[in-house]
Amino acid sequence: MRTPAQHNIDNTGLIYDYSTRQTMPSNLNIQKACPHPFLAPPSAPLIYDLRYAPTSLRFLSPPPFAGCGYEFLRVPLTSERPRQIRLISPYFPWAIDIGPSAGEEVVTCLDVLSTLHAALQCPLTDTEWGTAGDDKRTSLIRARDRRLWIQLALYGSSNPAPHTRPTAQRESLLLRVDWLGSSVAFMGLVKDEAFARKRLIPGGRERLETWVVKFRKL
Repeated sequence: MRTPAQHNIDNTGLIYDYSTRQTMPSNLNIQKACPHPFLAPPSAPLIYDLRYAPTSLRFLSPPPFAGCGYEFLRVPLTSERPRQIRLISPYFPWAIDIGPSAGEEVVTCLDVLSTLHAALQCPLTDTEWGTAGDDKRTSLIRARDRRLWIQLALYGSSNPAPHTRPTAQRESLLLRVDWLGSSVAFMGLVKDEAFARKRLIPGGRERLETWVVKFRKL
């Protein structure tokens, strides 16, 4: 069993060893452009379905983190130790601002996944539905139905703790996570300044360190 001390030592090495192994242009700030390897595509060592809380994620083989839990994500997102960041994505139309959770001084990898999950659990608004074209509406309904089918399989009537199941009213709602369609698996964070310039409204909110979220299909 890995101890917290071993965890901290290994993660310190991961941040810096990972960045120095990359082949990058000499004029690029490597450490600032790379997230912790836990959240760096394409080799992020975890599987996480955004329809569920981060407590459900699992680490892939091989060691050292195979079989470890979500608590190992309580490490700074980057060596810059950011206090606030912004997430955007070509997969959804929202900008999600993230700060440190209670008890943390900087944004951690767990903060990223927890806040992203919470944001995507919000019900879809009438305005958001109105902006969706016919194909997107069909995709939304299909994604909701798939999500509800999985919930039924996981939390069927035989569940001894019915208070842990979503209410019937909430089950029928379209959620923001349904906007992702079948691309609900977190793949990682990347820097894409060109996309950020096109995506964020000129003269809008305070300019924060911005990361682009990548997803893949399940």
